[in-house]
Amino acid sequence: MSVTLREYYSKRLKKKTFGYEVEIITQQKRIREAKRGFLTKTSAREEGERRELELKKKAQQGYDISDVINKDKTKITVKELLELWLATKKTNITNKTYLYYENCIGMINKDFDKIKAFKLKSESIELALNKIIESGLSSSTASHYYTVLNTAYNWAVNRGYVPKNPLAVVKKPKRTKSEMKVYNEEQLNKLLEAIKCMTIYIPVMLAATTGMRLGEVCGLKWSNVDLDNGYLQIKEQLQEVDDKLQLIPLKTASSKRKILLLDYTINALKELKNKQEANKAYLGDNYNKEGFVVCQNNGDPYQPSYISRNYKRVMKEYKHKVIINDEHKELSLYELLDIPLIRFHDLRHTHATLLLKANIHPKIVADRLGHSDIKLTLGTYSHILPDMQQQAVAELNKMIKK
Repeated sequence: MSVTLREYYSKRLKKKTFGYEVEIITQQKRIREAKRGFLTKTSAREEGERRELELKKKAQQGYDISDVINKDKTKITVKELLELWLATKKTNITNKTYLYYENCIGMINKDFDKIKAFKLKSESIELALNKIIESGLSSSTASHYYTVLNTAYNWAVNRGYVPKNPLAVVKKPKRTKSEMKVYNEEQLNKLLEAIKCMTIYIPVMLAATTGMRLGEVCGLKWSNVDLDNGYLQIKEQLQEVDDKLQLIPLKTASSKRKILLLDYTINALKELKNKQEANKAYLGDNYNKEGFVVCQNNGDPYQPSYISRNYKRVMKEYKHKVIINDEHKELSLYELLDIPLIRFHDLRHTHATLLLKANIHPKIVADRLGHSDIKLTLGTYSHILPDMQQQAVAELNKMIKK
């Protein structure tokens, strides 16, 4: 769902005018509407957004979510119940959490949307969870499915919409912890050297050398970077909210933090700043003045989803033609460099792993990552602890002699 603004030239008025285009995709149906002739961008945007809300309401099968509140409770469907629960949660959760709930509800609705909420059977839920696992989806998906449905039904019981929670007797699917993939120092250096002239370099470098999350990387501004004293401060994150990029508060108080920078990071950022200053001088007023560190040539920030897609494209999808043993091959970058293929978020894990292997105290690691509790850090990176124990025993052996 989105509103796009367009510029036009009116021959009659002999001046620039504006228009909007609205596009909504719902239940595999696409609705488009366009209108022009507005004298200002603001009036075109306001009318476009007003019309967008109207079309969205029509697309919701002719009912407003507030109508569910006064509906006969025995006639409320699972879909209506979940949508009402989500609507009441919206102002108390982050946009990322809202999208997570929305995604899970989409899966649940495929199974139970037209079933009356009070008639949903425990056995039906168990079969749906089994189907998720058998279809090849991860145990985490099944666990998220259960959690959202269970939370919504507990809310519905407390509010009197249903007499009982059918998940009370359903066991939550166990999440099998997949092995964490990270780079060692040699592999990380290989990657950074290979992508140094690419757009993805700065985001990858920041994530791997500071442990920042993707939204924090995209939302970082020069006003929060002190290269002379070698640190940056995380104060907000950039996220896509209702199809628009917005700087939003961090999820927890501990996420606001100061991170000391490596010499490597400082040098890379100094070089980047010089390039951006040149772009700013060339583009003048057409350069975005908000001061994003990770940005396009005109200063506009990148969508976090674009960075994630671009990383995948660079690492896996783009093929490099090489000759190996007189044989022509097409290899992805990770194959060419002989390194693991990991997710962008795993660069954050790489940072934490390298710190712990360097015997940095877990409390320092937790502070750099913005973890609220050191237990979270130790739990997440428990796979490293056996190696650290071996190093500790080796040091004690030197201290305690025969």
